[in-house]
Amino acid sequence: MTRRLPLSGYPPRQRAGAIELRRAAKCVASPDVKQRQAIEMSSVNKPGGNYLPVIIHGGLAYVSGQLPRRGEDLLYVGKVGADVDIAAAQEAAALCADLCISAINHATGGEDRIVQVLQLVGYVASAPGFTQQSQVMNGASDRLIERLGERGRHTRTSVGVAELPRGAPVELNMIAAVRS
Repeated sequence: MTRRLPLSGYPPRQRAGAIELRRAAKCVASPDVKQRQAIEMSSVNKPGGNYLPVIIHGGLAYVSGQLPRRGEDLLYVGKVGADVDIAAAQEAAALCADLCISAINHATGGEDRIVQVLQLVGYVASAPGFTQQSQVMNGASDRLIERLGERGRHTRTSVGVAELPRGAPVELNMIAAVRS
């Protein structure tokens, strides 16, 4: 039931790139935090429009919505409950949480500058009748606690939506207190 970046129908070079992206995603999920941070810092996603990935103001970091992608390539596509199962959607949400932290790291100089994650808002592209958005968002919440401990505890909103940009199954945005 899991639908990831399709490999068929792409030229060999793009197919090889998709395979590399999947390998990179597996590295992100590894317990080696230094390795994960190195991958994230080398692949901070650039905005897809006329906005900033993060704004620091008054000791708060406001992180724009993050899709489960590396560069321009989505690692997961489809609607949760139809094309994407809950486990894959949780992986996608965890990757989005990593990218939120990565954006803050890039703006502030490091994960140690995060004082507290305050709010996480997750949007889940949901198939009709799918009502387990909070289960999907547990992937992101668990990742934040895993990486930041008590500093990763947060308030959260989980919203089911009809569509997300580029067919992504999950999108997250975050607000965190940071040290300058």
